[in-house]
Amino acid sequence: MKMKINQLLLYTFFALLTFSACQDEEVGIVETDEQEIIQPNSQLASFMANVTANYGAYDDILDGASCFSVELPVTIIAGDTTIVIETLEDIEALEELFEEFESEDDFFDFIFPITIVFSDYTEIVIENEEQLENLVEECYLDEDDDEDIIECVDFVYPISFSVFNSQFSIIDTITIESDEALYDFLDDLEDDENALIVSLNYPVTLVYPNGETVQVNSNQELANAIEAAEDDCDEDDICDIDIEVLEALLLECAFEVEIYDADDNLSDTLQFEFSSSGSIVVTGDPTVVDDGDWELQETDLGYKLIIEGLQTFTIANGLWLLDECDEDDELEFIKETDNGFITMELESDCDNGEEDEVFDCFYDFELVECLGPNNLAEFNLSANTIGLIDCPYNFSASFHVTEADAEANVNAIVETESYWSEAGEVYLRIEAESGNFEIFTVYLITDECDYFECFDNYSLVVCDEDDGIEDGFGIFDLNLIFSNCPNDDVEYNFYITLGDAENETNALISPYTNISNPQLIYSRVALAGDSSIYEIFTHELIVEDCNYNSGCTEQEVDAYLLDCIWNAVNYNGSDNLMEWNFDFEDANNIVVIYTDTQTIDALWTTSQSEDGVIVTFTNVAGPNIQEITGEWLVVECEDNRLELHRGEDILVLEKDCD
Repeated sequence: MKMKINQLLLYTFFALLTFSACQDEEVGIVETDEQEIIQPNSQLASFMANVTANYGAYDDILDGASCFSVELPVTIIAGDTTIVIETLEDIEALEELFEEFESEDDFFDFIFPITIVFSDYTEIVIENEEQLENLVEECYLDEDDDEDIIECVDFVYPISFSVFNSQFSIIDTITIESDEALYDFLDDLEDDENALIVSLNYPVTLVYPNGETVQVNSNQELANAIEAAEDDCDEDDICDIDIEVLEALLLECAFEVEIYDADDNLSDTLQFEFSSSGSIVVTGDPTVVDDGDWELQETDLGYKLIIEGLQTFTIANGLWLLDECDEDDELEFIKETDNGFITMELESDCDNGEEDEVFDCFYDFELVECLGPNNLAEFNLSANTIGLIDCPYNFSASFHVTEADAEANVNAIVETESYWSEAGEVYLRIEAESGNFEIFTVYLITDECDYFECFDNYSLVVCDEDDGIEDGFGIFDLNLIFSNCPNDDVEYNFYITLGDAENETNALISPYTNISNPQLIYSRVALAGDSSIYEIFTHELIVEDCNYNSGCTEQEVDAYLLDCIWNAVNYNGSDNLMEWNFDFEDANNIVVIYTDTQTIDALWTTSQSEDGVIVTFTNVAGPNIQEITGEWLVVECEDNRLELHRGEDILVLEKDCD
């Protein structure tokens, strides 16, 4: 949970200032150098705010903008795979994967809504991709706004401030526990209504990304230390590697190790062999073998390698902080001793240092599929697994029902492209050419999916235009019935009788001429490739006389439209546009068309023709709703309902005065 300095608390301090000035006796009087007061809008206050501001560039792989960050956890879809990003390490893993697909523009999509956090910790909920893209563009236009953020030094918390009255008597002490709390506190100091006099209680400790710390004892020392860190920001070589990748690298093969003392003099040359069991074998020169234990930990300061139990090469025991790494599998760790920081450099001794980079292509992930027959879902393990298709390295892969089978490389799943299962897990074994392997978990998630959510009992209406003779027969394009529904994963046909639809016999051929008016027909919509999963819908084919006048005048239509809000309850038999609301305005002929998340300013006019009143929509720029652009004839006119025709298109508007 984010911490914020309570405004009420600050107002209470201000009240205490006034109260203290009325006391007969002074309490807590101290001698305070005015130079140690934190002055609002001072260079030091700005430095401290820049250190504690939210650094939005760390997750640019997600949002593409450095002026804000995405609040975690967040869910993305890459291909057919759903991935939950919960930690900074997940972002680093995604960044490594993205490097393999950097030529692809649409590597992944967010599942909205998401929350973004700006440098001042204000938050905005983003409902869709368009809103996000607009903010990213604004970020680029204002890219200078966040150049002052200092990300390469941080405060060691807690720190505290003394609060004084005008006679420099201490009236309270405020303890700060986080960057956000300190940022808000400094921001509140800028508020003239607070009028707080505060000083920072020294000593204060600053920490750098490599784990080194510095202690300061005055405002000037603090300002100098932050300014020096700011100058060194671009020079910092912070290792960007995922902890799983680092562990795999240590287990990959042996390492040649050189240890340097605090004066940068070579003191020891060793060889390390890390084991997945947690043991380490250290060999010296001349050949002396020593055994110990090792562990890798992730902390706020970075990755720490802990080595214990060595009896001969005790110099290697202790807590080592990862300081640098490079593409040649060279690692540098540092350790603090009584004599200063010593350095340990590890260089990979593999015959082929790149062969196990294959493991960078994979990680644990989720597959989500719809439940089918027998409460099972069909998973395509091979096609849906990130890395199997696009990983550029040589490897062998197999899926297993149990982790033990994956470890032993036995009982591999055969039908990986059509694996029917309940919810659960399977295990992916990736083996490199070196013989090294890793096991990844594939979480299988099932869902009660509605394959035919868009499909319904839609009707189809055409005009009776047979040379002016009204005979009740017309030509129907049956495919228009489902024109607004996606058909990538379904197959459908139309039938005269329910029995034909159930048995898939005597399908109608489109275009089709009705045999009665109205005529009821049936559609069978089935899952593509599996006709046993289907639904049957009914449809009326209606032939109407389109040569009629609604009976309303243009003035009446105008009056109806200007009264209350209208909804598009029907468009060609579908309710896909029902979420759109129409607010017709008299001034400038503007119609505000909006949903809960989108607003469009379009134009509307009415005119009188021989056939009746015409309603015209122009400048309609929005998803789906742009289909209403054009001239519509009012064929049915009531004060709370209008039916509009445009050729074979039908639009029904209903009034909503609530």
